[in-house]
Amino acid sequence: MEYIFGASGLTENETLKTKGAEYTDLTGWQEVVQSFPDSTRTDRFRVVRKVGQDTDAEGNHYTWYEIDHHNTMIDKSAPIAERVGAIETAIERGLSL
Repeated sequence: MEYIFGASGLTENETLKTKGAEYTDLTGWQEVVQSFPDSTRTDRFRVVRKVGQDTDAEGNHYTWYEIDHHNTMIDKSAPIAERVGAIETAIERGLSL
């Protein structure tokens, strides 16, 4: 499932578009955690209302929502901890990086 956050072009309301094999039916408070090679992104938000749904020619299902109270936290500590671990190992072994 893909989660795409943005803003409505007609209003200042924040929006969420989901894309996947099925429609979504989100309500209330939500938390979405997405992992990337260099970070983990956590989005917390409240669904105000579902705006619409559609399916494209490839069979992808889209659902649009109006959301508010959106907060994003990006954690980049895992790659840093991995690098620190490699440095510590190299120091212990007396190797240069």
